[in-house]
Amino acid sequence: MHNIFLAVSLALAAAGPGPAAPPPLSLDDMARIVDLEEPAISPDARHVALVVVTQDRPHDALDNALAVIDVRTARMQEVAFRHEVAVPRWSPDGSRLAYLARPSPSLPLQLFVREGGANVQLTHSKGDVSDAAWSPDGRTIAFVAADPPSTAPFFFAGDNDYTAASLTPPQHLWIVSARGGNARRITSGSWTIAPTDPGGIFSPQIAWTSDGRSITFTRLKNTSSGDDEYSTLWQVDVANAAMHKLTARSELELSPSSAPDGSHLAYWYPLGGDFNAENTVRVIGGGHDVAIAPTLDRNIAASLWFPDSKRLLLCGSDGTQTLFWTADLTGAVQPLPLGDLHPVCDPYSSSTFDAGSAAGIARDGTIAFVATTSATARELYVLPPGSTKPRQLTHINGFLARLRLGHMSELRWTGPGDFAEDGVVTDPPSNGRKFPIVVLIHGGPGLSNARDFVWEQWPLAQMIAARGYVVFQPNYRGSDNLGNAYMTAIVHDTVAGPSADIMSGLAALERRPNVDASRVAVCGWSYGGELTSWLIGHYHNWRAAVSGAAVNSEFDEYNLSTSNVQDRYPLGTSPYTGDGERIYRENSPITYYAQITTPTLIWGTTLDPVVPITQSYALYHALVDNHIPVRFAVFPATTHGPDGPRQTAELTRLWLDWLDEYMR
Repeated sequence: MHNIFLAVSLALAAAGPGPAAPPPLSLDDMARIVDLEEPAISPDARHVALVVVTQDRPHDALDNALAVIDVRTARMQEVAFRHEVAVPRWSPDGSRLAYLARPSPSLPLQLFVREGGANVQLTHSKGDVSDAAWSPDGRTIAFVAADPPSTAPFFFAGDNDYTAASLTPPQHLWIVSARGGNARRITSGSWTIAPTDPGGIFSPQIAWTSDGRSITFTRLKNTSSGDDEYSTLWQVDVANAAMHKLTARSELELSPSSAPDGSHLAYWYPLGGDFNAENTVRVIGGGHDVAIAPTLDRNIAASLWFPDSKRLLLCGSDGTQTLFWTADLTGAVQPLPLGDLHPVCDPYSSSTFDAGSAAGIARDGTIAFVATTSATARELYVLPPGSTKPRQLTHINGFLARLRLGHMSELRWTGPGDFAEDGVVTDPPSNGRKFPIVVLIHGGPGLSNARDFVWEQWPLAQMIAARGYVVFQPNYRGSDNLGNAYMTAIVHDTVAGPSADIMSGLAALERRPNVDASRVAVCGWSYGGELTSWLIGHYHNWRAAVSGAAVNSEFDEYNLSTSNVQDRYPLGTSPYTGDGERIYRENSPITYYAQITTPTLIWGTTLDPVVPITQSYALYHALVDNHIPVRFAVFPATTHGPDGPRQTAELTRLWLDWLDEYMR
């Protein structure tokens, strides 16, 4: 059997003791970073199952293994190595472990159960299985599976993205005996259970009631991603498949979870029912439907019940730190002391883009979670009840301690409109001279930069710093780390306002003695690419730019992308009604192509559904025709970013070389 952990151990041993002068982070080092996902702690808190992802750059693949770690000894054992193994789920008694995997690369994801050292396939679904949940008595498992793909010769378009070759099949609820046998379908129709993305962070969209008679789920009216805000909570009787709706709302409800004692149901809902606003957690119970933690003015990205059914674990961004909070049913909120650890927490709450926390809670209240620091990649930790110091269980990325890394710190400034703003500065791992500046802009926009080393396996800020640049990662209006007013300030001001915030932060950074304000570059990806394209069209202090998968045309984004018609929320209108054409034109960076003078590296993927590559081609031709130095790297992929370790490495190399060419 392939042993991913033996390979990692041998690689670490072969590295030997570090040299007297530690080297900086390199592309080869980046290829050794291991990603940890989906920790699931057993009910008795004795074991943690998690997905371990290593990079196979020669084959441009990510190898997934399911591991189980003994909490007492920290011993790690690989229990499954299959194609896209994901979603570990312990049975209520902790004796069995369910998970998803592909039996072979060409087959759909299926549900497996491990018991007594054997792995048994339980389902033979014609479409991918995307989630699974044990019944409270452990006898059956509910799972969500996609219907078979359509074979129709054509389809009628809706609010789908431009890459669709057919209508996306709906996903529906099934149950199967935990001992095997035929699965029984529970729901059907052209509507769909809200999709999830196995293999990364997501919050389940199905939840058993404590009596095992019903399952609560998130229902979407159709499978078009541009309609995914029409998500509502429903409940189905397992015995007779009778369904009923839980609230009177018609949209924006997500992620139901039942309290262990059955007294309450938690779910997600944006503040004030505003699509653009922070995510909140609400609780139904005792005849009430109320927001928990109403005083916590942060974008909540996870909600996990503690075993006492009186508290929930929440996560989110606060300044340049990622935090856990505990919130009880009275509304009281307390931050969880984690020192310099950043728990892995993805806040992009949407029924198309997954959100949640890489954490789980045992029956005694022990929390298992994945976290980073400013100098370490993802590792697994446990925090027993009553303890204030987490214990680190893995050291799988320990080789990073033998490298010279850039120092991360927080920069604060007062921006336009008197916003108190912040960002992250990563200084190069060397001293004694002035360094050029690279502005690296996050996407979203409802995300933010934190002082953490790596996003999964791509430590881009550290890679740039290792080349001798001061890296500035600003949080601008629209970021989710400074309250709802700041997050929603982007509405009707999607590029000019955030760009002014970035320039204000850059001015604050340029007052530092170790920076060379005459050599500044600007870079970004996705929404960060949009702001990059805007900034080079409105300011001319840049030596170089990298615009990746950028929203250059709001018209193309409205017409072709995954979110498509949802652009009407931040921009306030359709481009085809009222004054919409002017608004979309004025907020599209491509409108200002003639003002661009900055040498620009453009990159994108061929079938990106989130930001169609047509927008990158438009910017490329505009710069070529106006004799601006430009290169356009096109990666064959269906993803929104580089697909696989080889593409990530090549893109990083191109990025760094472009900066060196124009900044040295």
